[in-house]
Amino acid sequence: MAEEIKKQEQLLETTDCLEAIGTLKSGKNLFFFIIFLCLLILQAIFWLMPTKYVVRPGEESQKDIAPIAAMIMKLSAVVNANEPEIKIETKSDKIEKAAEAILADANSVAPAAATADPNAVKEIGLPQIKIPFAHLAWTIRFCNYILAVSSVIYSLTLLFGMKVSLVGRLGGISHITKAVFMSFVMVVLILPWQLLFKGVIAGVIYTPAELLAAWESFDNASVVSNAMMFLRFSVLWLVAMLILLWTQIKSMRWSKNTLKRLGIAG
Repeated sequence: MAEEIKKQEQLLETTDCLEAIGTLKSGKNLFFFIIFLCLLILQAIFWLMPTKYVVRPGEESQKDIAPIAAMIMKLSAVVNANEPEIKIETKSDKIEKAAEAILADANSVAPAAATADPNAVKEIGLPQIKIPFAHLAWTIRFCNYILAVSSVIYSLTLLFGMKVSLVGRLGGISHITKAVFMSFVMVVLILPWQLLFKGVIAGVIYTPAELLAAWESFDNASVVSNAMMFLRFSVLWLVAMLILLWTQIKSMRWSKNTLKRLGIAG
């Protein structure tokens, strides 16, 4: 009787641990997807900045001033122009001008029709996409917040999974321990340390001001400065992305080994 009671208690503990691992696994996968998506968005914005599709703050002001300047030039030209001479046209003059215009149109239509290419395709003017930098700045701030919170919760979820595996003796401790350790490294790489330690260390998360300053000084910067910029915005991002993928693979192996030990998966 005592042995049967112990077996039932162990079975209940194992079932509880399995339910906890299932919940942690779902949360882990969700936050992995969020982190992965935010990292892709931040990197896409970085490479979108030097293109013609982004309207920077300086370009917006110039675009607003250009129509006003053109209007001022037109008004000044009208003021400085001489008054035109008034000429009275008779009915016969109007008839002669109308006849000349009709003959000119008839002569111009014939050569145009002869030289026209029947296979020519009419060009369709597509509207050019222009994204204000203010919209990108809002997207960067939103992704930064979601990325920082999700990365911390992702690491804590793996840590809780490791504790459940240790308590329930579910196996896969090697994989989950490596995943927890690498997730902490990922969090360290992602967080914006440059806001606390300026000029010493930087993280994957960047501010809109940092991105704008980096691309505005790109043309006049030295080769070393540009190389450091790409190391900071792209290479560091790539390292964090690889660590994230490696951590997710290790956590998947952990959950698979756990199910194998319980006899649920082959």
